[in-house]
Amino acid sequence: MAKFLVTTSKGLENLLESELTELGIENIKLSVSSVWFEGTMEQAYRLCYTSRLANKVLLELASGDCANKNDLYKVCQSVDWPMQFSDKVTLSVDFNGTNDALRNTQYSAQVIKDAICDIFNEELGRRPNVDKSNADIRIQGRLIKKQAHIFLDFSGASLHQRGYRTQAGRAPIKENIAAAVVMRSGWLQQPNAPLVDYFCGSGTLLIEAAQMACNMPAQQYRRKWGFDAWLSHNKALFEQIKTEYDQQIIEDGSFQLYGFDINNRELSVAKQNADDAGVAKYIHFERQNAVDHTLKVKSETGFIVSNPPYGERLEDQVAIAHLYLDFGHNIKQQHAGWSLTLISSAIDAMRYLKLSANKKYKVKNAALDCIVANYQIEAAQDTTHPREGLAVEFQNRLKKNFKQFSKQARQADTECYRVYDSDLPNYNVAIDIYNDSLVIYEYAAPKSVPVEKAQARLNEVLLTAPFVLGTEPSKIALKVRKKQKGNEQYKKAADRGEVMTVREGPAQFYVNLYDYLDTGLFLDHRDMRKLIGQVSQGKSVLNLFSYTCSVSVHAALGGATQVTSVDLSKKYLDWGKQNFELNGINSTWHPFIAMDSIDWLKRTNNKFDLIFIDPPSFSNSKKLAHDFDVQRDHIKLLRLALEHLNEGGDIYFSNNLRSFSLDESSLAEIGLQWQDLTNKTMPFDFKRKSNIRQAWRLFKTAK
Repeated sequence: MAKFLVTTSKGLENLLESELTELGIENIKLSVSSVWFEGTMEQAYRLCYTSRLANKVLLELASGDCANKNDLYKVCQSVDWPMQFSDKVTLSVDFNGTNDALRNTQYSAQVIKDAICDIFNEELGRRPNVDKSNADIRIQGRLIKKQAHIFLDFSGASLHQRGYRTQAGRAPIKENIAAAVVMRSGWLQQPNAPLVDYFCGSGTLLIEAAQMACNMPAQQYRRKWGFDAWLSHNKALFEQIKTEYDQQIIEDGSFQLYGFDINNRELSVAKQNADDAGVAKYIHFERQNAVDHTLKVKSETGFIVSNPPYGERLEDQVAIAHLYLDFGHNIKQQHAGWSLTLISSAIDAMRYLKLSANKKYKVKNAALDCIVANYQIEAAQDTTHPREGLAVEFQNRLKKNFKQFSKQARQADTECYRVYDSDLPNYNVAIDIYNDSLVIYEYAAPKSVPVEKAQARLNEVLLTAPFVLGTEPSKIALKVRKKQKGNEQYKKAADRGEVMTVREGPAQFYVNLYDYLDTGLFLDHRDMRKLIGQVSQGKSVLNLFSYTCSVSVHAALGGATQVTSVDLSKKYLDWGKQNFELNGINSTWHPFIAMDSIDWLKRTNNKFDLIFIDPPSFSNSKKLAHDFDVQRDHIKLLRLALEHLNEGGDIYFSNNLRSFSLDESSLAEIGLQWQDLTNKTMPFDFKRKSNIRQAWRLFKTAK
C-alpha cells in the first residue's frame, strides 16, 4: 500500500473524503485543505481521473524528522531516485512550509534538488536537467509539524483544471469549488428537475453539473500527467481505467439547465466552454437580468445555483446590496418551493435575500473566504416594494429632510446640498445630493459598535436612500470618512474618471464623485463663495489654498479685475482652469500658481484688494519644507498675507478645524480687526452642525 496526500480547497475536505470512500479507499485521515490515505496504485489512478474536488494527488516517497538543512537532505537521500525516474527527464522541485532553520522555501527546494542530483551523479555519473516551467517530473517537499515529507507530484497540473475552460469570466470560480456547490445543492439526487444559474458568468457551475449528471470523468480531456515519466507507472492499467469510466458516460440525457447573465461577452465564453466540455446540448444560455427575469419553464420544484458578484471594492457595495435584495425578491415571486444554493463572500449582503439558510458551509475560493449557503425559497408574503420595511426610522427622517432641504436648495439656486448628516445615531452617515446623484459618506463607527452591526446599518442606508430620494443605485458614490493625514484627502480612491457638471448660482463646476474622498466642491463653503462673488467687483483677488478654484470662479463672475489662485497641486489647478473655461472665463488672464501658499507669499511682491484663505487643518505633504498646523501657524500665515493687502482691503479667513481658536490678541498686535462671519456664511444644510467650520473677515485697524 502506498501513502498519498490529496490537496483540495479549504472547506472541501469532507466532500473529498466522501469521494474517496466511494472509490473504495479506506484509512482516510482529514487535515486542513487536504486528505491523507493509504491505497493501491489503481485507486490513485481512479482518483486522478475522476475526482471533482482534488487539486493535487501526491505520492509520498519518504518522510522523517526535520529540524534543519542536514535533516532535509538526509530524508531526501533515503529515496533511490534512479529507480523513480530516468536521468534523461527534466526535473523541478517545490517546497511548502518553514521552521526556524528552513525559513526560505526556495532554499529548501534547492536542498532537495541537490540531494536528488547528488545521488544520480554518484550512481550514474550524470543527473537530470532542471526545468521549472515544464518539467517531466515534479517533486514536492512539505514541512508538516516537525517532519519533512517528500512527494512525487502524481497528478501533475492541478486537477481543478479540467481542460474545457480556455477562457474565464470576470469573477471565475474554480472548477472544484463549482462542483462542490452543485454537490451541496442536492440537484444530483434529482437531475430531472430544472437547474438554473442566474449569474452564470463563464458557465462553470452548470458545466460541472452537466458533466456530473452525464457521468463524465473530471479529467476526460487531460493529456499530460505527473506520473507519465515515473518508472513505476502502469500505463496499461491506467488506460484500462480510463476506458472503463469513458464507457459509463451518458450520451442522451434529458437535463434542463439554464444559464442567465447580463453580460453578452460572458455568455459567449460560457457557450464556448460548454461546447468544449461536451455538454452544450444540455444548457440553454440567454442574456437576462437576474433581478427581473421571469423563467418560462414552470415547475413546482427546481434548483438554483449561483455565484453572484461579491463586491470586493468599496464602490461596488452599493450595487451589491441592491442586487441581493432585488434578486431575493424576484426568486420569491416566481420560485417558491425551489432550492437555492449560493456561494458568496458578501456575507452581509446575503442577509438581504430575506431568506433563512438551512445549511452554511465555509469554503475558500482562491483568496476569498466564502460561504456556501442552502435555502428553501419561500413565497413572498406580500407584493410591496422590498425596501419599504427596511430602516423605517431612517427613511422617515430622510423623507422629512428632503422635503425641507430640496425647497431651500431651490431658493439658494444650487443643485448640490447635504440632505442628511448623522441625524440619527444608529445611521452614522452623511448624504450629499449632486443633481441626480448621491455621495454617501460613512463615518467611522465608535469602537463600542460591532463591525457587523455598523456594516448592516450602512447596507440599510445604501438600500433605502436611493429609494427615498428617487436616485438610480448606479449613481451613488460611497466613501469612508476618517481622520486624514497630510494630503490623503486628495489621493485617488478609485479611477473611474467620471466627471459631471453642477450648478451653484451663476457658476457651474466640474465635480468627480467617485475618484477622490472630496468631490472638487466643498458644500459647506457655498455661502462663503457667494459672499466672495458679491464683494469682488472691481477688485484684485488672491485665493490661497485654492483647491479646484471654485471661490476664484465666483470672484471672477462677480467682476474681479484679476484672480490669482495658488495651490500646491498642479492637478487641482488644472481642474480649476477647466472650471474657468466652463464658465466662459478666459483662464489665461488669471494666474494659476502651483506652489505652497506660504512660500509664495514670501517670494511675491504683488498686492491685492481681497485675499481669501481657507487652509487645511493640518498638512505634512512631502512637497512642503515644513508641516502645517492651522492652529499653530495661522498668525504667521495672516501676517504674511497682510503684507500683500492693499490699503482698505479685506482678508477672508476660514477653516474646518472644530477645535480652532482665533488668536485675537496676536491679531490685534499686527493691526488686524475681525468680524465673525461663521453664522452668516453657514449654508442652510449645515446649520444643524454649525461647528463644522468658522469664518472671519479681517481688515486693518483704522489709523
